[in-house]
Amino acid sequence: MIYREQNVILSPFENDVTRNFWAKRMFMGAQGIGPLGLMEADPLLIQAEQKLIDQADELVVLVDSSKFRQRSSLILCGLKRASTVITDSGLQASDARMLEEAGVSVIIADTQAMEETGSG
Repeated sequence: MIYREQNVILSPFENDVTRNFWAKRMFMGAQGIGPLGLMEADPLLIQAEQKLIDQADELVVLVDSSKFRQRSSLILCGLKRASTVITDSGLQASDARMLEEAGVSVIIADTQAMEETGSG
């Protein structure tokens, strides 16, 4: 089925083509991130993303620091499933500790350098 609003195509069958994909590293965003894990608001996105997450060795999450203050009622996956979080310098010390305690590596993107060079 095609869900245009979410830009997602989902198969009603468990044994769809996604089980044939494999990735060393998967990059994804999230609506929110907290002690319980990565959060999304749309159950259809969760259904599609969970299938792909299961087929990747490493999960790299790309979120700006505001995502640590946003919550949703739907958890995509536990925080420990992420291997790395890439965020901006607005990351609060408490959020950095939360990631560290979960065994998640943190990379702080230098957004100011990108703005100065015109990249981004």
